[in-house]
Formats: sequence, C-alpha cells, structure tokens
Amino acid sequence: MTSRSKVRLVHLAKTMMEWYCSLTILLSCLGFVASLTEHDMTVIVPAGQRECFHQHMKEKQTLDFEYQVLEGGDLDINFILRSPTNKALATDARKEDAIHTFELKETGEYLFCFDNSFSRMAQKTVFFDLIVDSEDEVEDPNEAEKQAYFDAYAAQEMYEIRIEEIEDVLSNVKENLFKSQSHQRTWRNIEFRDRYIAERNYERVGFWSVVSSLVMIGTFIIQVLMIRSLFGNTNKVVT
Repeated sequence: MTSRSKVRLVHLAKTMMEWYCSLTILLSCLGFVASLTEHDMTVIVPAGQRECFHQHMKEKQTLDFEYQVLEGGDLDINFILRSPTNKALATDARKEDAIHTFELKETGEYLFCFDNSFSRMAQKTVFFDLIVDSEDEVEDPNEAEKQAYFDAYAAQEMYEIRIEEIEDVLSNVKENLFKSQSHQRTWRNIEFRDRYIAERNYERVGFWSVVSSLVMIGTFIIQVLMIRSLFGNTNKVVT
C-alpha cells in the first residue's frame, strides 16, 4: 500500500468518525426535545350531561390544552380544569373555544370536564387537544458507546461541537412545529364547523322549499275547487 493510499484511508476514517459523532449528537438532542405527551380527541357531550377526563401529570411540566365546539346548539359549552387537590385552574362559561397554558405545580391526576347541563335539547361535539411537555432528558441506552466514540474523537483534537447551540436550534424547530400543528388543527376545526353550518342551512332551505311548494300546490287546488263550486250549475232548467 502506497503512502498516498494510507493518507486517503486515514482521511476517510476520520471523515466517517466525524459523521458518526455528529449523527449521534443530533439523535441525542432529538431525544432531549421529544419528551412530550400529546392526546387529541373528539367527544360528544349529551344534552343535560357532562363528560370528564383524567390525565396524570408531573410537577414542572408544561400543559397546553385547547378545545373547540364543532357542532350542536349555539356552539357553546362549559369547561373546568382541576388540579389533583381539586383546585380550579381554569373555568369557562358557555364558550365556543379556548386555549389554556400552565406550568404545573403539582403531581397527580388532573381533571378536565365539559359541561353541557345548561342545554336541554342539543348535544355538543367537542374537539380537544392536550399536550404535556417536559424538559427531562430521555435516557439513552447507547450512552456508554456514544461516550467512547466522543472520547476517541476528542483525543484527535479535530474540532469541538457546541451541543447547546444544536439544542437551541432543535428547540426552536420543535416550537415552530407545535405552532404549525396548532394552527392546522384550528383551521381544520373552523373548516369542519363552517361545513356543518353550511350543510344544516342547506337542509333547512331544502325543507322549507318543499313545504312552500306543497303549500302553493294545496292553495292552487283549493282555489280551483272553490271557483268550480261557485260557477258550477247543478240545477236543470225545465222549459
């Protein structure tokens, strides 16, 4: 093997190690920012009743809760959020939608309730989205192997990678993605609600059009019969 081939081989090995270390750092940062829990659901709250949900959350986590009434009645509902110690964190009275963000102070079961007891006839269809974000770092099972590669890489004194900068960039990406998802859900719900209103209006217009047509036909028949009865001559004239 010539000296030039040896140089190329060493350069290739160093390049591969650089790429591997960069990739492992990126995956570690992604694991750091991906420690979150998200639930979204569409529920039907019957008239005169309420629906409640429980979620176990820990102290120092960040809660983002969003809901919107999609259909039913005047598109309003009561909402209450309670802590594990039964403290009311948020209360809404007959609102169409809302967004609540909290930094949790307690660990335990949190209660979310949608109350439709004020409505006697109309059930409500409600969409809600719950996001629990934690900054706790996810445990990596390959941490020892990665550390060995980092040590070997640092011994060569090639360069230093600032993990904090990568974490900041990925955190900004994560935040922007959440905002995009939130906007998409909001516009999707608005589109669903508008479509529902348009369909109900179409049904009402069609129903009353049929009723008006039947009334007009009935009125026409009654007028014809009345006119025939007025001008009809049933007596025979004897000459």
